[in-house]
Amino acid sequence: MDTLAKYREDLTKCLLEVATGNGHLAGTLLETPDLDEPWERLAPSFYGDAVHNFNDYPEYCLACAGYLGMAVAHLWDKDWQQYKDAPYGIFLGDRGFDNMDDYITGHILQESTRSVAAMESCSAAAYHFLMKSGAEPGTADAYRRFLISGEVMYRIGAAIELARLGYHFEALT
Repeated sequence: MDTLAKYREDLTKCLLEVATGNGHLAGTLLETPDLDEPWERLAPSFYGDAVHNFNDYPEYCLACAGYLGMAVAHLWDKDWQQYKDAPYGIFLGDRGFDNMDDYITGHILQESTRSVAAMESCSAAAYHFLMKSGAEPGTADAYRRFLISGEVMYRIGAAIELARLGYHFEALT
């Protein structure tokens, strides 16, 4: 396994432990391929915003990736046919990226207490994990780890929202 794949695996495990320890997940990363495709489509626009803000607001940028995952999962549950090709702009409030968190919690999720607590703890853990990864700031390796961290936060956010909506992991026979 290469270094970046190991970073992704270890960060996912770390955030899954944080989310489980805080009661947001039950030890399993809830996921569906339906939620991976939107990330591939939305990520370039998201990273365009996040990269410009990361030095000043690193935990906020990571949390916004999680909020984006929560919003996509919520809309997937609500009406996937209507929202499956939703553009990045529907996740932004009147101040764009600056109030993405408030817009998603207030207008899409219509819930903030649980989602904010989950994203605060997970984004703090993700940022700490990134800083302890050994990547030298400003390098291509640090940038790649930031991109992976955003993707993992998106997946954790989606899993947390799926759990809040009542989904749980069941093995199919």
